[in-house]
Amino acid sequence: MHIYLQKIKFLLAPLLFASIAWSAVQLNSVVYDLEVEIDNTYSVPNFNPEGGVTYYNPMVFTTSVGGQYIFDNYASELTGGTQDTSLLIYDNLEANFIVDQPLIFNDGPSIGFGGGQLSTFDGFERHEEPFNGTISLSANTTYAAVFSSFSPDAIGVMQVKLTAPAQIYSTDLVAIPEPSDTGFWIAMIVAFFVAFSYMTIKRGI
Repeated sequence: MHIYLQKIKFLLAPLLFASIAWSAVQLNSVVYDLEVEIDNTYSVPNFNPEGGVTYYNPMVFTTSVGGQYIFDNYASELTGGTQDTSLLIYDNLEANFIVDQPLIFNDGPSIGFGGGQLSTFDGFERHEEPFNGTISLSANTTYAAVFSSFSPDAIGVMQVKLTAPAQIYSTDLVAIPEPSDTGFWIAMIVAFFVAFSYMTIKRGI
């Protein structure tokens, strides 16, 4: 019996530690699912070297804590079926959006600058992929996240998942929905670990 108890301790300890650590991270994260409309409300003519009009939509928000914020444009329905989308973040709300250089820019999973990213952006080179970046932002700071496509005349809708280390605040044009509930998934992970441990111990016995 002593040997079996030692097996239980050996198997359960790291599994429970991993599940608790994972749960702590998830409980401290807030996930927002944003539907961003790109229409003729905001636009900049004669900016794109390829011609046409550059349309965009800004979202002004304030952070509650500093840390890493993940902006993932996981789906889009834009003119011509383009997937070329960009995220520009300004800390100066008086800036001329799109035209002025942003504090942070992301044009894809490995393309951008600022906010802790490697500086990999090379001029106005376009990439046919959606923005997806992990951005470091400061606490208690107001930013403007500008969603756009540098494909000429592109309008439509972007679906963006924003994962924040804590709640953010915004009363701007793009609504901030309620945080996603992660409790169910945390319970499922813990249950899986316990079941896995039991079956492993049973086979050992």
